[in-house]
Parts: sequence; C-alpha cells; structure tokens
Amino acid sequence: MSSTPFEVYVFDFDGTLVDSAAVKRQAFFDVFPAACAPAVAAVLARDPDGSRHHVIPEMVAEARRLSLAPAGLDAAALIVAYGEAVERGVQLAPAMPGAENVLRAASQASAYVASMTPQEDLEALLAQRGWLPLLKGAFGYPKAKADVVADLLRRHGIAPAQLIVIGDGISDRTAAERNGCAFHAITSPQSLLRIPGLRTEDHA
Repeated sequence: MSSTPFEVYVFDFDGTLVDSAAVKRQAFFDVFPAACAPAVAAVLARDPDGSRHHVIPEMVAEARRLSLAPAGLDAAALIVAYGEAVERGVQLAPAMPGAENVLRAASQASAYVASMTPQEDLEALLAQRGWLPLLKGAFGYPKAKADVVADLLRRHGIAPAQLIVIGDGISDRTAAERNGCAFHAITSPQSLLRIPGLRTEDHA
C-alpha cells in the first residue's frame, strides 16, 4: 500500500507534463498549405485529441471536399513533416510547473504516461527529460487511453477508485469516465500542483 491517496497515477504528456499542446496544434497549420487552414481547423474542432495518423488524412480529405487542396497533397508526407516539426517544438517546450516533483511524488505509488504521441517518440521525449526512471510505463499511439486505463486496473488488481487520470484533453476525461476512475483536469499551469492528496513539497 502506497502513502499516496491513489495506487496508480496516469498522466497525459502534452499540455499536462509539458507546455506543448499549443505547439502541437500549430504544427498542423504549419505543415499544410495556408489555403487549407479552414480544413485543418474543422477537423481539430471535431477531434482535438486525435493522433496525427488519424487526423491528417481527415484534414486532407476535408481540404479536398472544400476544394482547398492543391494537387499532390499527400497525407503520408504530411505525417512525416508534422512529426519532424513537433519533435523540435516539444523538445524545446518547458515542463509544466512542478512536473518532475509531481512525477517523483506519484512514483511513490505507480506513475504512468498515456499519450497520443507515437510510442517511440513518446519514449524518446520522456528519456530526454530524464523522466523514464520515475515511471512504471509509458503508452503512446496506437494504444487508446481508455484501453490503457482498463489494462492498468487489471494489471494492478485495483478498484477504479484507486486510479486517477490527469490530463487536459477530452480523451483523458473519457479514459477516466469509461473506467469509473477519478479525473483531475489540467486547466492552467498550476493545475498539476493541485492533484488531490499528492504532496509535492517532499520531492522538491
């Protein structure tokens, strides 16, 4: 039994541990021709948390539907370009206030990251920040967050009330709700420091 109020903490990455949500959103607009911006915005409005592998083909289809797509607009090439742009941007993005101390505190129980970032990229980003040793595991695309949470409940043999999901997106809230778990919303840079019952001052 851990000394924390939850046995398992599942963190989102972008916009939760790292202030990179805006970087990732802007990158969609940057890799598409400017004329396609209405199509990009429309898809993001429908699916703000979607993986690049899902939303970029949708953006191409939407641009064609709106007669905005230039000849040769290729989803596969755009996915590669987006990945390169995001990798640079996220590496430079600052950590959320107290992120490492929060992970250290949560690691007294079991801390995980679940993100729509592709698995290999997610592990590289966590390693770059020195956070992998603080985690029991990290799960990226193509694993759905709700499935990750369900798997962790089974793996740890715990009730839903003993797991909390921390994130800023619809997919984070949905992952918690579908499994009957607690959810802590990241709505400001200080939200990460307000996870119920988690004492970060001991790990500063």
